Amino acid sequence: MTEGWADILHPGERVLWQGQPDQSIQWRGPAIPFAFFGVTFAVFALLWMVKTYLSGGYWLFGLFQFCTGLVITAAPLLIGPFIARRTWYSLSSRRAFFANDLPFSGKTLLALDLCPSLGVEFDGKNPGTIRFQGRAEPIIGRQFDSAPAFAQLPDARTVYGLIRDIQKGSV
Repeated sequence: MTEGWADILHPGERVLWQGQPDQSIQWRGPAIPFAFFGVTFAVFALLWMVKTYLSGGYWLFGLFQFCTGLVITAAPLLIGPFIARRTWYSLSSRRAFFANDLPFSGKTLLALDLCPSLGVEFDGKNPGTIRFQGRAEPIIGRQFDSAPAFAQLPDARTVYGLIRDIQKGSV
């Protein structure tokens, strides 16, 4: 499991776990209001196109608004799985790693020392999210501003237990 990690790991450090977020489409958070607005926008554009067509006008002007409404509806639902497919998490015997390979921002790899004083929160859900209270340091690429987290992990409870063991020094 440590293949390809030679330039990243410290002497004596080894990789214990690697995973990715859940990649399913989920109706949660900001996706719901965006989807509602997008459907409303698309329906209004469709009604406008029908009314214009029936009155003999040039109804194709509404096609752009209709497509925009559909994109506003679908984008928040599809962006999450798109990002999840390009996100990887790892735990070593000393650090947590957060990796992304996204278009326009490139590859990033951040590391966070799992010292005993680091605050770690687990939301208790399945798939669950584990949030870290520290600031991750960039190894490759630029650092992003969000707080480090292992988001939407299918085996979050097990990973949380492993993080606590690493912090105690029992791994």
